[in-house]
Amino acid sequence: MTHQDPTIPAAATEGKRHRKPRFRWILSAVLLASFAFLVYVTTLIVTLPATALRRIAVIPAPITDLYGGLWEGRAVLDGGYSLDWDLRGWPLFAARGVADWTLQGPDTQLTGVATFTPASISAADIVGRIGPGLVDLIPGAALKNCTSQAVVDVQRMSWRKGAAAAAGAVLISEGRCKDLLGRDTTVPQMTLDLTTEGRDAQALLKDRDSTLAKVTVTGERRLIARIEPEGAVLVPGMPTSGPMIIEMPF
Repeated sequence: MTHQDPTIPAAATEGKRHRKPRFRWILSAVLLASFAFLVYVTTLIVTLPATALRRIAVIPAPITDLYGGLWEGRAVLDGGYSLDWDLRGWPLFAARGVADWTLQGPDTQLTGVATFTPASISAADIVGRIGPGLVDLIPGAALKNCTSQAVVDVQRMSWRKGAAAAAGAVLISEGRCKDLLGRDTTVPQMTLDLTTEGRDAQALLKDRDSTLAKVTVTGERRLIARIEPEGAVLVPGMPTSGPMIIEMPF
């Protein structure tokens, strides 16, 4: 049998009982309002037209038109190429954007998944082929009108604060290109292997006989490229007397 302490007034005990449900109701209302506000802001952002990207980001020159919205849209590139994306909804509520994307054109079909957060960016499951027409869209490329194609099978590429990672491979077929002076250049069959070493991502470019170049992206946001003489001969005007190292922050 329960007895009330005679030193505690009955009204005070009753007041405490009423305050607890009231506090829970206020807390629930605040949480519900916060969630509703988050849904509203998220919906407002993702329903913006894709053309809004022109006001908040630098659009690469090969992109001629933007259609749709940030949630689902398309970027049209020169040469009949297009980039389509479809943003997944639920990850946004965890401050994480996940988008399925497809890059396609006359000689190109590439798909993958992009993920971005305030502190990281990554791409995964990148598979397909890249044709020479897409390579011609790269501004300032030393080689044009190539006939080589690339088969892509990349499991992941990522960068977050203090660490970079990569895994996968790209197989480039033998072909021919023209340099900036219109001269023919032979391109051997090559393989680009992507690996992770500690907190760095590495890309190793090789032909059948030797290593042509090695690129390292460090967790400290530095890019280091070592180009061997065998690789330099493929780029018109590049010195071939010895290995060349290029290092820059990003």
